[in-house]
Amino acid sequence: MKIPKVRRPSPTILKRVQSLKGKKGMIVAIEPKTGNWFLGKNVLEALEKGKRKCPQCTFYFVRVGYSSAHAHKGGLHRV
Repeated sequence: MKIPKVRRPSPTILKRVQSLKGKKGMIVAIEPKTGNWFLGKNVLEALEKGKRKCPQCTFYFVRVGYSSAHAHKGGLHRV
């Protein structure tokens, strides 16, 4: 399976998405080429909304009010 390369959306689109009032913590799926975005409670919901409109598109995900969609809060464990 070939994994497509994902482009980062323009700073204008990211700024607009991050400024959504009352939506902090929600996930946004952004289609970088067109700038269309889809809001959901989680990644799956945002992706499903995006795939209904553009089944062949690749999406970039961000969490409203945060710098990334996910955070890793674990450590490395030696095996």
